[in-house]
Amino acid sequence: MRRLSRGTPGALVIALIFWAGGPWLISRADTARARRLDALQDEMKRLQGEMAGLALRERGLLGDVARMDAGIALRRAELEEVSLRLRDTEEKLAGSERDIAIVAAGQARRAPQLAARLREIYKRGPAGLLARAIGPLQNTEGLDGFRYATYLSRRDAGQLAAWRGAARELAEERATLSVERARLSSLRSSASRKEAELTAGRASRASLLARIRGDREQHEQAFGELEEAARSLGRLVLSFEDASARVGLNVRKFRGLLDWPAEGVVSAKFGTVVHPRFKTEVPHPGLDIDASEGKPFRTIFDGRVAYAAPLNGYGLTVVVDHGHGVVSIYAHAAVLLVAAGENVVRGQDMGRVGDSGSLRGPYLYFELRDAGRPVDPSSWLRRR
Repeated sequence: MRRLSRGTPGALVIALIFWAGGPWLISRADTARARRLDALQDEMKRLQGEMAGLALRERGLLGDVARMDAGIALRRAELEEVSLRLRDTEEKLAGSERDIAIVAAGQARRAPQLAARLREIYKRGPAGLLARAIGPLQNTEGLDGFRYATYLSRRDAGQLAAWRGAARELAEERATLSVERARLSSLRSSASRKEAELTAGRASRASLLARIRGDREQHEQAFGELEEAARSLGRLVLSFEDASARVGLNVRKFRGLLDWPAEGVVSAKFGTVVHPRFKTEVPHPGLDIDASEGKPFRTIFDGRVAYAAPLNGYGLTVVVDHGHGVVSIYAHAAVLLVAAGENVVRGQDMGRVGDSGSLRGPYLYFELRDAGRPVDPSSWLRRR
């Protein structure tokens, strides 16, 4: 590549850089946006199917929470989709406005010259212009004048055609601009509706959780359902095929040295939890880690993802089979980044902390099972 000389103006350097990289960057952004829109379409279809399944399958308070979670996730995906389309339309609108400005500026520059030329043609008429161009026929320069007149005629026709073409282009761009502005207005209204629906869904969920926390009868019903959900989780874990053959290292040899799945304070330890208001005792076979919403959670060891989907009472849940009868469980996620059947390595991000299926807000529920039975994760994780 030839180097630019020291005298190359800075503005030219910037222009060359933009010319070389700008379109590529724009293309890459457009491609990423298109991929994200496709992913959102798939996610919305999945959530719509999940809501339909929950309506038929799940009952009780936990079922209500699960349906609300799916509805909130659907509204969130819809809002993101319409926001991406809004941004795309805004960029197209800005591009149309730039194109109109360029074409209009060109028309403004050409207008005085074209008007003057047309006035001259009108005043003299074709015969007058021809006579002026060729002069006396006896003169040998007459033929050159005729050729010049022919050139002028072609040039005039070309300028007029360019003017008319630019006028058509300007009209088309203005029509496109009008369509894009109408679409932009529609998308902004749609975004406002989706945002309002998302806010209403979150408010309904918060109201339900307040009733569960404040009413003894609903509280006891919810925790009875949680106990049944824990038994269902146990049956699910026992149904997995052992992944020992797929995992190179034996997790048991690293007991006490495993990394924590997320940063945060442990607000509920392994054992039994006593409700502060109703004094009811509830089995708690894992750890509640108060990680901030949106923070990553990671696998504690190599393994195979045996389950990655919503689970009644646990929300979005990942179960990793580490082989040798040891399984780790990560629940109440906002987003999952892994899929069932995928191999994971120690410390790999598997999702983001959230409050799906949670009765108390965002946190990571972490559980460890050995031979199908819950064990205290504290004895397996490194001290901190």
